[in-house]
Amino acid sequence: MKNTTIILRLAYIIIPLAFIAATAGVFWQGTGEPYPFQTLRGETVQIRGHGLYAFDTVNSSSQEIGQDAVTLILGIPLLIAGIVSTRKNSLRGRLLLTGALGYFLYTYGAMSFLTAFNPFYLIYVALFSLSLFGFILALSGLDPVFVAEHVSDKFPRRAIASYFIIVAAFLSLAWLGLVVPPMLTGEPPAGLESAITMVIQSLDLGVIVPTALITAILLLQKRPWGFTLASVVLLKILSMGTALIAMIINQMREGVVIDPVTSVIFVVISLSGMILAVAALRNIRDEAKQ
Repeated sequence: MKNTTIILRLAYIIIPLAFIAATAGVFWQGTGEPYPFQTLRGETVQIRGHGLYAFDTVNSSSQEIGQDAVTLILGIPLLIAGIVSTRKNSLRGRLLLTGALGYFLYTYGAMSFLTAFNPFYLIYVALFSLSLFGFILALSGLDPVFVAEHVSDKFPRRAIASYFIIVAAFLSLAWLGLVVPPMLTGEPPAGLESAITMVIQSLDLGVIVPTALITAILLLQKRPWGFTLASVVLLKILSMGTALIAMIINQMREGVVIDPVTSVIFVVISLSGMILAVAALRNIRDEAKQ
């Protein structure tokens, strides 16, 4: 991997900052009770009222706390594992490191723009910036031809391509169904709450959906970049999928009303992605195939 030294240095900085931010999110609860708040759109939402996420809604803060827990339990350990393996010049390690950086990029990009201003704002921005440049350098430093040469014949290419097409279709239908009707009626979309716009939907429709479709097409064509992107994105899903499940569980624990059908689909997609991530990693060798 090109630029390995700078990528590792960026990852070294991410670890303590993410640990501080996520630990505060999970354990800084404070005292206070939720209270009603009228949004710019005239809706009444419940603000958490205590802890680090005191000015976030109960719904969004329950998701943030679930994400923080996964960052501590899985995100940081995966990043450390990627660092250690990369230092050993392992291809799996380089892919794992890139995927882990993708997780931190998505997580703290969203928190930088969506989380209500709190004392950790600059840490979120620093993590967003560090993971952005780390991910760009890590992905651009991968040699797709080299990766393709180390992919086993048992690599589940068609299954992964089909999975990405399903993910793109589901996210497109789910989010367009959420935002298009309000655009026509002038009503606020469900889930907007105290935010000004739909940040997660912007990220998913603008980045995740195109990435999934491009990866699927390249995989079906057996292009080297298809194998590379598939491996990186799936390894990002390994942690992000766990985070989505944790978010849903914490929403239910805190009494947030959720759409059971959409939630179940998200859980199934997350679990499927995690299984495929493990399968993909197992079928990438550090030695070139003969």
